[in-house]
Amino acid sequence: MGRQRKFRDHPRGGKSLMHTADGDVEMAATYSQPERRFNPYAPRHQSSRKKYKKQAGTKAKYSHNHNQQDRDGFSWYKITIPHGKKSGKSFILKSLQSLCETPFVPVNFQFNGNAAEFYVSDRNAADQIKLANRRVTTPDGFKLITMTSRCSAPVVNMDAEAEDAIKNCMSSRYDAMTHNLNLAKFHSDPSMKSFGLYVPLNKPLVLNTIVKIIKEHIPELEILDLTDNRLYSLEAFNSMVSTCKQLKSIVLKNNKIRSVAELNYLKGLEIVDLILDGNPLCDDFKDKTSYISAVRDRFPKLVNLDGHTLPAPIGFDLGPETFPVSKKSFFAADDVKDLVIQFLDQYYTIYDSGDRSKLLDAYHDQANFSLCLSKHSHKSNAGSLASYNLDNRNLLKVVDYSERFKLLKQGKLAIVTTLSQLPQTMHDPTSFSVDIFHISPGLMCFSVIGVFKEVGADINNATLKTFSRTYVVVATPGHGFVITNETLFIAHASQEQQAKAFKVPAPTPSPSPAPPSTEEKSAAEKQMLVIELSKQTGMNIDFSTKCLEENDWDYQRSVAVFLKFQSEGKLPPEAFVAL
Repeated sequence: MGRQRKFRDHPRGGKSLMHTADGDVEMAATYSQPERRFNPYAPRHQSSRKKYKKQAGTKAKYSHNHNQQDRDGFSWYKITIPHGKKSGKSFILKSLQSLCETPFVPVNFQFNGNAAEFYVSDRNAADQIKLANRRVTTPDGFKLITMTSRCSAPVVNMDAEAEDAIKNCMSSRYDAMTHNLNLAKFHSDPSMKSFGLYVPLNKPLVLNTIVKIIKEHIPELEILDLTDNRLYSLEAFNSMVSTCKQLKSIVLKNNKIRSVAELNYLKGLEIVDLILDGNPLCDDFKDKTSYISAVRDRFPKLVNLDGHTLPAPIGFDLGPETFPVSKKSFFAADDVKDLVIQFLDQYYTIYDSGDRSKLLDAYHDQANFSLCLSKHSHKSNAGSLASYNLDNRNLLKVVDYSERFKLLKQGKLAIVTTLSQLPQTMHDPTSFSVDIFHISPGLMCFSVIGVFKEVGADINNATLKTFSRTYVVVATPGHGFVITNETLFIAHASQEQQAKAFKVPAPTPSPSPAPPSTEEKSAAEKQMLVIELSKQTGMNIDFSTKCLEENDWDYQRSVAVFLKFQSEGKLPPEAFVAL
């Protein structure tokens, strides 16, 4: 009953939402639905249901279906004449026309083997042709047999003759001055009937031929009228997008297009004028706003829809050349840059040194720290983030409030203790990208993104990871800047990051101007590096000095070389003998 009720009460053909009683276009978000619009969720009235039951019946139902067939063009009759090829087309048609009181137009006459076939759309003519069975004597003395059967619309055999007829018909419907092609009710065109052809555009073979002719002969087309052609699909027009660049206006009124998605086949055309009124797709929208939005999503430059002017579209006609060039880092000023790089230099030197307890001075007493792991990290064939999972505070995974509070590290002692328990790392300073997004007296916020790897038993095969750390730092009298808030995000490095990381040996970023070269290091500085390396690695003074000398007194590189040799078992026992 729901579907029957919808068929009776719902306006067929899809009246456009752009049409109201007074003809105005309402742009408000709320919209009163069209009169008699079917609402499947509304309560049904008992009286209406009883009335419909009384009207329903076998005879009425048959009558309705028959009328529907006639209206949609499915009330056709196929005439078959066995062995008609011997008699020829001219003899058959003249003989039948002389016997039929109702003149008929034979459509798509053809020979199928020895049989002759054609179609008529008039029921009376079909009945009279049926009565003419065996009433005509052929030239060879046989009785002409006529067989009549009801069928759907005929399909034309698209040969060269039919294509030429379509081309001539299109030529008569094309206005070269305005570049306007009018294909409205193309199947009813008198010139096509005079050729005995029925070529409805809703047949893919016919529509593809039409599109081919447009592309080959009138690519400068600007206006295309497809009214009343019972079109169900617009797929055939997709090939016109790259050819008919000047097409600005399309009329699709009173067709059978059921989904707005069919307009996707026309995306790429700069349509400014479109008429969809009379299509079922117009009933899919509850209000004008969503209707306009759905159509404009396909045609952003649309100005007129269903004969009504739309508000100007909101957009930005900017070419790609107008966008600024991407920069690796952003610093507000050189002095700020020097300050931040100096901070990062000191921080990551200690962080990668193996003893992170020295980071206590970098944090405020009431600082906060949060670690988050990627929920959808990059695919990696080796390695995992399991060693960080105990402290993972990803709010998409940790939904319990008490657990979230527990994973938030508060106070510098708790923060440094947590950092010290994380795997030992080696960061690639050349991968660092720094962005300063807030500066005010005594307060600064910035982020740093880069790549690191964990150092351990097999440093060469360590899986690369990417990190993003956001710092909020404040100035303290006599102690420089300290961190009051920090968030650390870790994920597997992308393939591009892995390809570029640790390729260029370079020290941790240092402030401008460049730091003194290794030749300028004083003897005291070198002695301090030797003592620090000896304390961190356990090597004696001689081997620590040799390690630093061979690596140009680069402390980070010296530590990396030590870890590599240690994992490979290449360090001699005497390196650890106290002298």
